Amino acid sequence: MRALTLETVRFLLSERAQRALARLADEDLRAENTLALLTHLRREFSPDEAAALLDQARLRRRAVGKFPHADALLYTDEALQQASSRAVATYRAQRFAPFAHVADLGCGIGADTIALAEAGCRVLAVERDPVRAALAEANVAALGLAARVRVVCADWTTLPLEGVEAAFVDPARRRDGRRLFHVQALEPPLDRILALRAHVAALAVKLHPGVRDAELPPDGALEIISEAGACKEALLTFGALQPTAQRLATCLPGPHHLAAETPAPDVPVAPPHGWLYEPDCAVIRAGAVRHLAVRLNAALLDPTIAYLSGDEAVETPLARRWRIVQHGAFHLKTLKKWLRALNPGDVVVKKRGFAVDPMAFRRKLPRGAGEQTFTVFLTRCQGQPWMIVAEEAT
Repeated sequence: MRALTLETVRFLLSERAQRALARLADEDLRAENTLALLTHLRREFSPDEAAALLDQARLRRRAVGKFPHADALLYTDEALQQASSRAVATYRAQRFAPFAHVADLGCGIGADTIALAEAGCRVLAVERDPVRAALAEANVAALGLAARVRVVCADWTTLPLEGVEAAFVDPARRRDGRRLFHVQALEPPLDRILALRAHVAALAVKLHPGVRDAELPPDGALEIISEAGACKEALLTFGALQPTAQRLATCLPGPHHLAAETPAPDVPVAPPHGWLYEPDCAVIRAGAVRHLAVRLNAALLDPTIAYLSGDEAVETPLARRWRIVQHGAFHLKTLKKWLRALNPGDVVVKKRGFAVDPMAFRRKLPRGAGEQTFTVFLTRCQGQPWMIVAEEAT
């Protein structure tokens, strides 16, 4: 996709461009139709304008789930990739709802700005890239939120934040297309962001969920947020934005929370029982697996492995659950015998603490003509290689 310029943004906001985008919303936008679509567009627009229209039509399709009324807004490819999902942005904005005036620093094209304004806040949205700032302003206006939002194109680190009661910072986590994982490699680096606390005590910083605890200040609370089983972000908070726990797992939709209080509770280690639980990634990353075990009345299979097992079938949004069919010390010949007897239509292989390529291992396993799918877990149990055949609860 071509990089946008301010001139292109102005064109895309024109009535003729908006009419063309509305028509494209009903077209088949797959790659194999690119030539035909561009040929048709070039009857009315220049080649650059036609390419920009087609890019926006495709970005609008991808933006569904990240933005409200996605077909009314404008995007850049990279900014759309980095934007918070709609569910996460809406959940996080509720934390800011008690504050009348908040700042969205590094607002990009406006995903979090929109959510904050919808939560009732008056928002100062700051973005140093002129194109992204122009898109954020256009997107806010398209949703009827302009009265609550002031978009400023500037480097927020040099901007006075007078009257701001709380701030959200989304630092750049990519450079030259590559992800940045260390907090001091972010733009701006974390220590520069934390200097904000001298002026705005209520502060939240969006970080990669894999951020290392050793890189974080001890007085910050870390919330790991997942959506539909996928880790989305780590939210570092200070002041009145902090939750009650210093480490918190949050699973969306919900939200469902699990606090990782310290010290972690003692949990028994035992062989598999009737049910196997795989904790949500947010629970694992927040260090709350043992806390979940207590809630489920379950045991660890191994002190180093994030699988739990118990006799009770407990429904929880914090973990997936399987009914254990058979289990034992790992032996490939025995596993194949079990599967032949079960006659599965399909087999899924999952592993944790077991040196194997799941896809390559799956090809070694027999499948039959049955309709049921079974999951093979390759893991460790009390230090030994272990195999579990299970069926997922519905």
